Amino acid sequence: MRAVLRREGSGASALLTNGKLRLDPANREASYLGQTAQLTAREFALLQALLARPGTILSRSELERQIYGWNEEVESNAIEFLIHTIRKKLGATAIRNVRGVGWMVDRPS
Repeated sequence: MRAVLRREGSGASALLTNGKLRLDPANREASYLGQTAQLTAREFALLQALLARPGTILSRSELERQIYGWNEEVESNAIEFLIHTIRKKLGATAIRNVRGVGWMVDRPS
């Protein structure tokens, strides 16, 4: 019986929300300020990494480690490009840039 109960709870992850930003792992869909968009696997991973630590600035190297594998070669502007495409889909204020340090999503208010 316990095994059946564990299996029932092992479905897709729950929604990640942070104020106006919502991430749906089951559909790889994000919404911000009423604007919804389908995300690629890497865009989803980047946004998920930021949402896991709201209010914390993540550097380029931290994001690269979380999104790409150890043996995977990463272009110098890969993170910037992913952030650009997420902002294009969800709006410019979805991810905040901290100049010279990294990126973050704000803590929910």
